[in-house]
Amino acid sequence: MTRGVSWFFVAPLVLLGLSGCKFGLFDQREPWRTEAEERCLAEGRVKPSAFIVQDRAINGAGTCGMDHAFRITAFSEGSVEVSPRATLACPMTSAVDQWVTQDVQPAAMAWFGQPVVKIKQMSSYSCRRMNGATTGKISEHAFGNGLDIGGFVLADGREISVRKDWKGSADARGFLRTVQADACERFTVVLAPGSNIYHYDHIHIDLMRRASGSTTCKPLAQRPIPPRLPVYKAPAYKAPPYGASWQTGPMSSVPGAAQPAEDYGPAGDEQEGYDEAAAPAPLAPAPLAPVRPAAARAAPAPAPAYPPAQAYQAPSRAPAGSVGAPMVLTPPAVNPYENGGYAADPYPAPAPAYPAQSYPAPRAPAPTPAAPASTRPPGLLPPGSIPLAKWLGLDTTPTGATGNARSFTTQREFASPILAPEAKVGTD
Repeated sequence: MTRGVSWFFVAPLVLLGLSGCKFGLFDQREPWRTEAEERCLAEGRVKPSAFIVQDRAINGAGTCGMDHAFRITAFSEGSVEVSPRATLACPMTSAVDQWVTQDVQPAAMAWFGQPVVKIKQMSSYSCRRMNGATTGKISEHAFGNGLDIGGFVLADGREISVRKDWKGSADARGFLRTVQADACERFTVVLAPGSNIYHYDHIHIDLMRRASGSTTCKPLAQRPIPPRLPVYKAPAYKAPPYGASWQTGPMSSVPGAAQPAEDYGPAGDEQEGYDEAAAPAPLAPAPLAPVRPAAARAAPAPAPAYPPAQAYQAPSRAPAGSVGAPMVLTPPAVNPYENGGYAADPYPAPAPAYPAQSYPAPRAPAPTPAAPASTRPPGLLPPGSIPLAKWLGLDTTPTGATGNARSFTTQREFASPILAPEAKVGTD
């Protein structure tokens, strides 16, 4: 009885404590998060190094955590420091590294002429709800899938702060808007100053997935045109006259020499996001080597004498108003289309010499005599005046010649087709 009464008082206290917990007890992590991490590792998107170290799995309160965490101290192969150290999941680590290398660094070179050496991050993995509220949806930071960036540091030590420079100088303002526009093409959620009151001092990027497949990019990304930084242009080089002393090289530093031209591109009113007052000074020409005194150089050789050039005689013109004689065209001595359009070989190859033939020349076979043409007229039966043997070509005696009228052939065997049997030896 006493035990039953004790649980009667304890159970409400336990339920009251659980109601005040930050996350539910039965919440589960979305399956796509684990699949995305496994695919990232299988495809080798992140290569562990001294700056990106793979850590153990993180299992926080509720659904917080990640299966494959990475501790990051620098991106872009160690050239861009991350301060303080960030903890992200594999997909987010790969996406941020590509963004820094392919988007942030080119933007820094275009706006400042120097790279970024440090990124100041404000939040990476953090088991909390969105915007740090006590209720609502869980933030992507709770899964190592989001990163808040507060500023960048350039190679010369200049710091570009999102809070101060989002509406600051033209170059800093243009740089921040450029990296935000590039981030909107790479991440699914990008929130910068002007999106809401919670992101006034940093740029938030994450890889959240929605069932509708929609993305968020606030405020609307506007990619300004970077200025064309001044480029030093050397003056036009003119060689000294023959025999004169050589004072300097092509880029002269003698007093009175032409000054380098500066190209700042369009005027300030025509160039969006460009401040002429903040434009850096043009680069100075490199110092030249000292010139040797004239006494130390050898005397120039005398100029060679050339025969005077013959005066060019202009062709005579026909008087005005007269009609000239027609031009006589002389055909070329060589056919231009001969040899496939190429010039004739001035050194033709000699004809090959072959040894004399030692065997007799072949003789052509004797021609076969043609068969005598038939002289019989057309028809199946001979006329009455021509004998049948003559009609059939068996009698070679010309028609009308005298001879044996009873024999139409020179040989009797033509008239007797059946031959007599030959007599055997020793018989009659």
